Amino acid sequence: MTRKEQLLVEEHLELVKKIVKGTMSINENVQGLGYEDLYQTGCEALCKAALNYNEARGASFATFADVVIRNSLLSHCRKVARAQAPLCYLDAPAAESGSVTFGDMLRDETEHGISDKETFCMLAQMEKQFTGIAKKGVEALRLKYMGHTGTEIAGYYGVKPNHVAAWISRALNKMRVEHMAA
Repeated sequence: MTRKEQLLVEEHLELVKKIVKGTMSINENVQGLGYEDLYQTGCEALCKAALNYNEARGASFATFADVVIRNSLLSHCRKVARAQAPLCYLDAPAAESGSVTFGDMLRDETEHGISDKETFCMLAQMEKQFTGIAKKGVEALRLKYMGHTGTEIAGYYGVKPNHVAAWISRALNKMRVEHMAA
């Protein structure tokens, strides 16, 4: 930044505070929506405004910076909102009828006849036996069982999500064939 741009930023820091306190919903309980986070985002936007300000266009710097700061803060809030996973309380009804809660739907060792530990041991054995795509499928199954989505697993491997689905399908088919043979 040039000295002139630095002076513009220093002179208009109060504008950031005014916008954050006056127009934003500060929520210290949500990461990214606390006052300090919003203020920092606003200051970054103020610097961006100073770098892009052109006096020849006729608007005052305060007017130009106000728009840039507000837009940046709104974009930041949208990004934070997309990143926040919705909460699902275990005692909340899972369906409109309200008779079954999310807690009721959790896996139960006796219901499936196999524990989480046994499942992970079985997948580890299969992972040692299989090679190639089937082995990747077993790895992906293990990650899915741990709660990861297909998209997250695909990101981990650097492939498209449909590749992960194909790997899992190949592994499951191979497991079925081996189970039938046993």
